[in-house]
Amino acid sequence: MRTRRTILTLIIAALGVAAPAAHAGTAAVPSPATSTVDPCLRICPAGDMNFHVVVRDYSFVPIGNSTVTVDLSACPSVMVCPLIGSEPYTILPGPTIRMTTNALGIADIPLRAGGTCGGPVNVFADGVLLAILTAVPSPDQNGDAVVNATDQGILAVKLGGAYDPTADINCNTTMGADDSAELVRHLGHSCGAVVPVSPRSWGRIKIHYR
Repeated sequence: MRTRRTILTLIIAALGVAAPAAHAGTAAVPSPATSTVDPCLRICPAGDMNFHVVVRDYSFVPIGNSTVTVDLSACPSVMVCPLIGSEPYTILPGPTIRMTTNALGIADIPLRAGGTCGGPVNVFADGVLLAILTAVPSPDQNGDAVVNATDQGILAVKLGGAYDPTADINCNTTMGADDSAELVRHLGHSCGAVVPVSPRSWGRIKIHYR
């Protein structure tokens, strides 16, 4: 009996040592099923509408230092403000927005941009497709990089019709007075220049003087 227990103990110990070794050097792979992505990409020229992404592996473990990319190439009506140096993200041609997750696997992207889009907007982590978004709402409804009375007029027209996700500024799947109030909170927000999304005009800067 003692011999059997000794052998069993040795086997368990051996398995306990071997198991971690089998995963040594293996990079964590993001999982679309366990990761969290906001249902829509809310944007403002002032960059005060964070897009929240949490990258996790298949065991629900957060992945730090993961590269999150947001592909806006299918949204020519979205205008991205040029970097001013304080942003935690970078802009690549397309454009594609890129940001690295923190130790908790979180990327809160304060994208400075305006305009709206019905998608698709593909969100990746380390090359793995996490989500396809079908709405980009913004208080800057016309994409001229400033939130003003013109945007209020555009939103009012949308709110009077059928559900339009580009008018659902707070991204709660309904349209109403709360969306108008959200736009009012961003009145006056702007950026001094925008980068057109169209690949053919990439690199040309349109300056808006106000």
